[in-house]
Order: sequence, then C-alpha cells, then structure tokens
Amino acid sequence: MRYRLISLFPLQMARLLGLVRAIEPAQVFDGRTSSWVLIVRGRGFTRVLRDEPLPAPNLIRPDGWNLPRPLRFPSEQVAVTYAASMGLLPRRTTWTIKE
Repeated sequence: MRYRLISLFPLQMARLLGLVRAIEPAQVFDGRTSSWVLIVRGRGFTRVLRDEPLPAPNLIRPDGWNLPRPLRFPSEQVAVTYAASMGLLPRRTTWTIKE
C-alpha cells in the first residue's frame, strides 16, 4: 500500500491537537533489502515519517538527494529508539534488574 509522507514539524503539531492516534514501526521492502519506517496513524490520515536531509549544496550527493523519501531504519529497535528520542513515543519508565 502507498502512503504519503509527513514531516516532523506538522507531525508534532498534529500531536498537540490530538489528531495522532498511534505511531508504530513497519517493515518495507524495496526489492533488494528490507528496512523499517515509522507509520503515523491519525484521525482520517495515515502517513510515513519523512527524511529531511540538511541542505548542503556543496557536498557530493547522489542524484535526487533532495527529493522527499521516507526516513528508513535498519531494524525495528532502532526505529522505536528514534521515535522515543524525538518524543513521538513514550519513554521507558521501568527496567528489569537481574538480582
């Protein structure tokens, strides 16, 4: 299924207005490899978090470096950690300790 992209700033605004229901990692395949993206499910919309590269025109980049694309992660755990560090998912409050 194809989803449109959403940037981090509009996502944060939608969260403030209570329009976001869930943010969850999802696995995608591009033919050769698989990677993980963050799916944003809201009231009336479903989007994928967009990758926003820093604008630096003097660096050597491949063709289409500034075209919109989803933010990809190598594993589900990395995607969840990123979402928690950006404030999109609640942080862990308890840890198990081996006694």
